[in-house]
Amino acid sequence: MTDPMAPDDILRACGYLEAVWREDETDTAALGRHEPGERPTAVLLTELGESIMQLLLPGQAGIHDGMGDQELAAAAEKMLTDPTVRVSRVLLETLQALAPTATAAQTEIIARALISYLLAVSTATENDVLPLLGHLRQAALQRGSDPSV
Repeated sequence: MTDPMAPDDILRACGYLEAVWREDETDTAALGRHEPGERPTAVLLTELGESIMQLLLPGQAGIHDGMGDQELAAAAEKMLTDPTVRVSRVLLETLQALAPTATAAQTEIIARALISYLLAVSTATENDVLPLLGHLRQAALQRGSDPSV
């Protein structure tokens, strides 16, 4: 499991995804830039993708709070052998390998791949993309003002 993303990083990644989804070239370019020493937007996108996978996939495998040890072990084993989980890992590992040196065009491709992934493995529709990103943004803002969240 990866460390939680900083709220500012979540905001930047969500803002970039929103700009790509809205096809706003000005915001996409602005949010895609980073200063020396800042992590590239593409890296932040793959970190957000990792967080999304960690949230979505266990629930889809039936893993939830309050499970007994044997039940949890069986569900975890099922999840590890599930083709969706395995393909998800391959996708994320590929995007993570490309992200550190991604060009502006490649960063946009990574963003579109993550949006497509979210739509493919959830019940979300294209109409849900902006509200979902808004929810992630709001959660980041809340966590930023209260780190215990």
